[in-house]
Amino acid sequence: MKKIKPELTLEEAWGFNGLMAMAAFRYCLGRRTYIVGSCVDWIISNWEKFPQNVKTLIERELEEAFGEDDKERLHNADATWLPLGHDCDRKEWERVRALWSPGKSTLAPAPVGDTL
Repeated sequence: MKKIKPELTLEEAWGFNGLMAMAAFRYCLGRRTYIVGSCVDWIISNWEKFPQNVKTLIERELEEAFGEDDKERLHNADATWLPLGHDCDRKEWERVRALWSPGKSTLAPAPVGDTL
């Protein structure tokens, strides 16, 4: 009789060096449904268990989405689509952003001076 494994390894859970965790995040980013709150809860509860590359990518991509969302809200008040979804969805993503803001960033510091 085959023994049932009680828990997944981190690699089994996040799949292919975090690919499945990133796929879930990317699927949820920009959605306007219940999935945003569920995804945010899942990310927050598993943040410390994610591989570092997943944390870095989530942070980078979410910060980019906030920048795009800010621009869209500023320049197109009548927008029917926003990068972070409706106001309630953006509020949920703020909860993930709080994992690294302020002073908890996993990204390398920005270069100083002229980079051109």
